[in-house]
Amino acid sequence: MTAHSAADDPARPVSSPPTERVIRILELLASDPERGFSLSEIARMLCISHGTCHAIVTTLAARQWIVRNRRSGSYSWGPALAALARPVNKQAFRPELQRLSDDVGMQVVLGTRQGPTVVVTDAVGESLAALQVSVGFRMPIVAPFCREFVAEAGPQVRREWVGGLGSPSPRLRRRLGAVLDEVRNRGYAIERMSREYVRVYSALQALAAEGEPDEITARLASAFADLTVVDYLPGELDSTEHRVANVAAPIHDTDGTVTMSVGASPFATMTPAEVSDLGAAVRETAARIESLWVARADPTTEGVTP
Repeated sequence: MTAHSAADDPARPVSSPPTERVIRILELLASDPERGFSLSEIARMLCISHGTCHAIVTTLAARQWIVRNRRSGSYSWGPALAALARPVNKQAFRPELQRLSDDVGMQVVLGTRQGPTVVVTDAVGESLAALQVSVGFRMPIVAPFCREFVAEAGPQVRREWVGGLGSPSPRLRRRLGAVLDEVRNRGYAIERMSREYVRVYSALQALAAEGEPDEITARLASAFADLTVVDYLPGELDSTEHRVANVAAPIHDTDGTVTMSVGASPFATMTPAEVSDLGAAVRETAARIESLWVARADPTTEGVTP
């Protein structure tokens, strides 16, 4: 007689209790994405031990599959899952990036959200004045960086983003809140070019080569936010010239989540009109990529490549 395991019988499903616990937690949070569930609630509702539940949600939160509210300690549906649903072909939107680079005469990059970071998945063009960004460069989604990914999010995600700085001053907290509102209304983020920006950006490039962002990158972000003026608020672009490092616009998925962004890096002194024109060009490119991206999710366009 030959013994058979459950795995040998295709008609008998093979169960993985650890995997099922993870799925059940995600399904619970997805059932009410705007609600925060406490650890005790999740454990009780799903009949999972407190210790096991804590280990699972901590791991999921680290990858931003779920989000933890620092004040209440509750957990809610996270933004990283949208990017996993439809992986990005690294060069799928190269023609649009090349068109923008040719028009504005500077390096253009495509950033894609991956967990707690934004990863450069494609880059075209170059500028003698700019810091060159290579494919694979990672930027942590922590204040004040990656504003275009956070500006349209709900209050909890925005609080988590600011909370990554630790205990920002009331002045900085107000500034970042106002900046997110302006980025949402304007349609793109503007990175001021300063000595601090160049130094921090260079340090982040070096750290990115070692993998995921860690406590060091978070502290760098915090120091940068304290040392420089973040972005521009209404009225601050009225003067004659501005030193601009980068302009970036969001790209939305089918559900409205920002999963990518397109950015252009002038690293130059620009007039208000030039900044506005560059912002409009970046925003238009983001809209075209978004249309192509959404079309890829439409079953009626299956087989059609961008």
